[in-house]
Amino acid sequence: MFNELFEQNDDLFLVTNVYKHKTKEKRTRKLKVYQPFLRCKNDLKRIQVKTYPYPFELDEAEVFEMQQFSLLCKREDIRVNELLKAASNEDYPLTPEFGRYSIDYPDVFFVNITKDIIFFVYDDRGCEVIAREADQIRPLYERYYDWVEEVDRKRIERGLGERGIKN
Repeated sequence: MFNELFEQNDDLFLVTNVYKHKTKEKRTRKLKVYQPFLRCKNDLKRIQVKTYPYPFELDEAEVFEMQQFSLLCKREDIRVNELLKAASNEDYPLTPEFGRYSIDYPDVFFVNITKDIIFFVYDDRGCEVIAREADQIRPLYERYYDWVEEVDRKRIERGLGERGIKN
């Protein structure tokens, strides 16, 4: 599925959200997030890092924050298979992995800026594919219809629009 969304020449952002304690971890952990998955280690110098408020429970916002790492690259700049395996290994002590962080496993998003598509593998159970235009991902939904949990189908089909779905 990934290869259908990201072609070799597409520009993409590799975006990683790391959720951490504000006071316990002052140091940015750039290398632990990307180093094993980049083909060229010089790309580590191009990673952008920003810190944002914790995006989830408001009562925890005083204690936690989110660091967001991003790298503009091409598909061939990263070890895609290993990166996807690491995302899938979130709940298991398997390698490859992203490394253990204070409160949660990092979220990794592939943002195809050529096609305006976001691909997010949340763990071994599945992924989310988001597009600016429904027509970009409608064929993908139709092809992988059996993979979609039944409880999610109505919501997804509403998002895909009025044209309906061909099964």
